[in-house]
Amino acid sequence: MKGFHLWRECLCDLCSTNLRTLSRRSPEMSQENGQPRRASGSWSLPPNARSTTRVALVACTLLATVAALLIVTLQTRSAVQALEEAGSHTLRDYTGYAGRMMGAEMLRRFSEQRAGILAPVAGSAHRNVPAPTLQELASLGAQFLDDSLPATDPHFGYFRLDPRSGAIWGIGHVSGPFAAQIADTLRALRLASAITAVQGILAVPCDGVPCSVAYVPLVSRDGRVAAIYGYTYTRSRGMAAVAKRVFRETPLLPISFSGTRWNYDTTQVRSGEVTNDSLLAIRIKDRGERLLWETPGAARVFAQSPYTGRAVFSTLTGGFVIESALEPVSETSLIPGMVRRAQRWSMRSLIAFTVLLAILSLIALRGERIGAKARRVEAMQQLALGLRHEVNNALASVLLNAELLSEERLNEGQLEHVEAIVEQADRMRKVLRRLEQVDRLDVLVPYLNEGLMVDLSLTSADRDVRPAAEEDPVNSSAG
Repeated sequence: MKGFHLWRECLCDLCSTNLRTLSRRSPEMSQENGQPRRASGSWSLPPNARSTTRVALVACTLLATVAALLIVTLQTRSAVQALEEAGSHTLRDYTGYAGRMMGAEMLRRFSEQRAGILAPVAGSAHRNVPAPTLQELASLGAQFLDDSLPATDPHFGYFRLDPRSGAIWGIGHVSGPFAAQIADTLRALRLASAITAVQGILAVPCDGVPCSVAYVPLVSRDGRVAAIYGYTYTRSRGMAAVAKRVFRETPLLPISFSGTRWNYDTTQVRSGEVTNDSLLAIRIKDRGERLLWETPGAARVFAQSPYTGRAVFSTLTGGFVIESALEPVSETSLIPGMVRRAQRWSMRSLIAFTVLLAILSLIALRGERIGAKARRVEAMQQLALGLRHEVNNALASVLLNAELLSEERLNEGQLEHVEAIVEQADRMRKVLRRLEQVDRLDVLVPYLNEGLMVDLSLTSADRDVRPAAEEDPVNSSAG
């Protein structure tokens, strides 16, 4: 009887499988003469082909996007590098320009000082110019010189030399051996006809310190040198005094690169105004590389700045060298802000566009993978239904013949074989039922050395639990 009941269950499974197959069949397909055929209509790709086409389109779009972004990124990077290189050249040029501007302005102010202090004597040739006193020169010096120079310079003073007798009168620090050395030098120049009617300047060492002597001859109406007037100062202190004023008052960089307004009021700095000390550092040396003057913090700026310049100036007293260095923090303020903002926004837009395309591509690929998985599960279910339909036909026949054999007169060994056939047929029926369980289609286990297979093994839960939809209505009613 057991074989008979199993045979009836196989028939019920077969009927239910046929009903599900008919309900799931696409309306575009029909059954004719046992062979499937496509219904008449417009031609279209099968689902698998459409899926492959979509994946190919997404992949091509992603590759094209990556290639385009790579090209744009490389071009942007090249443009940024070219901009940075051009900016570096510009900043280096302007740093050198600042040194040359500093030196030219210092020479102009030295000439302006000499012309202002020695104005009562200059241009006296062929004119009845009264001989000025040294106090008159000192009063003019107070107007044109820095107040700290006469008070702090140990070699500062004014003098008047009689070239015929060699007598020299001086105020300030012009006295003693220093005054005699000045007199001997100027008399030697006069005898060599090196002193003309114009002003001049010469270098005289005093106590091992280089000193500068600015002079101008007082020429009588008949063209003779009646006297020589001048003033002296320590070269380094004079350079420092002029350099401080130039560095404080003169813009050494173009106004368009340094700010909207330059600070000409040295007593205070207002918002929006800049000064030289916030942009660059200056170092002045003589031709022997001895330091004459430098701005505060110049050593730090020269050690850190990649933008430096050097300008050499030749003068009658031996010349000097001006080295300039740009403050590292002022690099961003010297390059026009519009260029940097455009660079920043272009890079941000490129990054945002790249992230957006990457997100869209990942979403598309994820949707395609989910769709492919759903189609694979549906295909597996359809395959399971087909297998169950075909195998149930064979199992029904096997169980029917086993039932007929069991009614024959068989010995115990033959009955055991018949029961084994029935048992294995029942096992196959349960395996076919488990094919329709979707969660089992993703459970893979190794199969020998050939790869992986779907796990359809019979667990303890499968032995005890049977889905209500799979119960045999005939057996239920018969029970």
